Amino acid sequence: MMKEFGGYLPLELKEGQELFDRYEGAKLARFNSGRASIVAAVKAVSPTKLYIPYYNCSVVREALERAGISYSLYRLDENLEPALAQIEAGAWILYVHYFGIASEDKIRAVANKYRNVIFDNTQAFYAKPVLDGNCMNVYSPRKFVGLTDGGYLVWSGPQEVSEAYPQDVSWERAGFLFKSIELGTNAAYQDNLESKLCLAEGIKRMSELTRRMLRSVDYEDLAQRRERNYRVLVERFRSVNELRLPMEGFAPFVYPLFIEEPGLRQRVVGNHIYTPQWWKYLLNEVPQDSVEARLSKWLLPLPVDQRYTEQDMNEMAGIVLSQLERPA
Repeated sequence: MMKEFGGYLPLELKEGQELFDRYEGAKLARFNSGRASIVAAVKAVSPTKLYIPYYNCSVVREALERAGISYSLYRLDENLEPALAQIEAGAWILYVHYFGIASEDKIRAVANKYRNVIFDNTQAFYAKPVLDGNCMNVYSPRKFVGLTDGGYLVWSGPQEVSEAYPQDVSWERAGFLFKSIELGTNAAYQDNLESKLCLAEGIKRMSELTRRMLRSVDYEDLAQRRERNYRVLVERFRSVNELRLPMEGFAPFVYPLFIEEPGLRQRVVGNHIYTPQWWKYLLNEVPQDSVEARLSKWLLPLPVDQRYTEQDMNEMAGIVLSQLERPA
């Protein structure tokens, strides 16, 4: 585009760096979503077989199927780890970093065990990429920053990742971000859903608007806020959460509260704590006593993001605890 002179003033956005500019020796490809980045990674590694978890968003399966990529589904054990001893030579595994709370040692152990790993870090934006030649790393900044689109693929190996895709243009669907400032997120909720529909149109390169916004983010401050909020909830729910969680969460996506209590989600939502039920479709695919089905039925992903303070976390925790039928 030819340089323009004069006219009105644009938005003032800080001109900084994107988060993944900090990793020397890393290769980086930018796409319009995490699912697009996963498809691009699979195409780059050309696996003889691809394993993906049952416990995952259905849009990942749909994106793979649209791209003509076949896969096999695997189950999780009680530690939310793949119930696979090994995978055969030439195969790759999609490993989902659930909630963004796994330690670097745990991630390294996965890389050593399976060798050919696509790390799905869409819930773990701050997880360091595993920069081995046989690993790929996928990220979704939309889950951590207010954006219309965005996905990263980070790696260091010899794989060639095609970026021969059209570039996304996102200004027309960015209105919900401005609307939410003045009217709140609930008022802009439907606009947000409509904006997401465009991501199902296929792989595109990240929009220039999204790249510009990502260069304006104070990533250190964002991470510190999430980590502080997560620690508050770890302490408040320690006696009732049936998941054993580390105190340090590495700027998690959510706090995963797992309590097998009928009606709790509805009571919490009735108190204006909007916690989604992830991936209900799995209840028709796996045994009702499986890890996946139990997570789908009972997990409450509580927000810990940068909008909130430690006081907010204590208030939210108090509301949730007051809705428990069992004593806390």
